[in-house]
Amino acid sequence: MYNEYAGANVRAQPATLTGQVFGLLGFSLLFTMGGAILAPRLGPGAFWLSLVGSFGSLIALWFLKDKSPLNLGLFYLFSFAEGLLLGLVVETYLARGMGGVVVNAAGTTAALVLGLSAYAWTTKRDLSGMGGFLTIALFGEIIAGLINIFLRAPMLYLIISAATAVIFSGFLMYDMQRLRDAKGGMGDAIMFAIAIYLDIFNLFLSLLQILGFLGGRDE
Repeated sequence: MYNEYAGANVRAQPATLTGQVFGLLGFSLLFTMGGAILAPRLGPGAFWLSLVGSFGSLIALWFLKDKSPLNLGLFYLFSFAEGLLLGLVVETYLARGMGGVVVNAAGTTAALVLGLSAYAWTTKRDLSGMGGFLTIALFGEIIAGLINIFLRAPMLYLIISAATAVIFSGFLMYDMQRLRDAKGGMGDAIMFAIAIYLDIFNLFLSLLQILGFLGGRDE
């Protein structure tokens, strides 16, 4: 009897962690939306607030992830700061009359997130080996992006955006499968939520760049 109860309790731990992560992600959307709405009213200063808020909260969480409720406050500060950046980016597309591009990017992101997450959650294939490869690819993409700041090559810009979309699609599957098999407390849930949040956030931005580039060429 005791062994059966203990086994059920162990099996319940991943489910509890998963529920915490998805709950955190759901609430983070509210803070992200708040930051996105506020950003145009703050102007260019919103970029610096986003930069300081995002990196500051991430660094603090590295040391305080198990300190409740401070860890929750830092996570939602991170979500709000990312929302400021998102608001500035979306505002530039709306100002150019490309609201349809934003809607299409959001819809494509949602479809990819659902499909890739379902695959990662249900597949028997071990995706843990993707982590190292994806990290190396991400560093390569960052270096290429820095080089293109000086080259300003439109085609390279498109290739980098497409590579970013592929990389963060891979990270999303990798992180979802890690979550499926993980155990832990609220601190671990927050770090998982941040990882998945960044996967989705960067996937959306890369798709927005791709569709915006293609839409601009059509015009």
